[in-house]
Amino acid sequence: MSNKSNLKWKLREITLVAVLSIALGVIWWGWTFIYNFFDPFLKPFGLNYLVVGFWFIGGTLLPYIIRKPGAAIFAESLGGLVEGFITQWGITALLWGAVQGAFAEAIFALFSYKKYGTGVMILAGVSSAIGSYLLDFIYSKYFTLGINIIVVQIFSIIVSGAILGGLLAKMIGDGLKKTGVLNQFMIVQDIKDEVSTGSER
Repeated sequence: MSNKSNLKWKLREITLVAVLSIALGVIWWGWTFIYNFFDPFLKPFGLNYLVVGFWFIGGTLLPYIIRKPGAAIFAESLGGLVEGFITQWGITALLWGAVQGAFAEAIFALFSYKKYGTGVMILAGVSSAIGSYLLDFIYSKYFTLGINIIVVQIFSIIVSGAILGGLLAKMIGDGLKKTGVLNQFMIVQDIKDEVSTGSER
């Protein structure tokens, strides 16, 4: 993105983020069943966090597509709100979504909303994971747990955030880009700009 005008939201971008965030909220409801299935087997070892990264994808996939300030917070918050109405998490899903989105947003802001490579996407997923765990740590009183469990939890959520929250989001975005359905969005426009200036790597 070469100038400030590229950071302004367009109506089609607002619409896309809103529609996909609502869809993600429903998909996350489905993911809850997967989480609940593995939770009894993994939680005693602190490994249940290996499957939570998919809940961070709203804060990485949507920003990857439209590349605008606020996309991560908007997408995660709206998706969390929708999920909260249809899952056992209730309104707390909105809080977690807002925090996860804010921590992902911080990474994109750090790079001035100009870089969305694999490394940045993974960092955003990891950052979202850290924010989510900090909230869990307080809400669920993890300070009462043994240090070994806490270490495993942190390792697990970072891995999950990197793979499911970051890498998977990029793969999905790249897959959608190839279909042509995202031709009106910055995920494609940025590449065209790079090609025209000879700066594509």
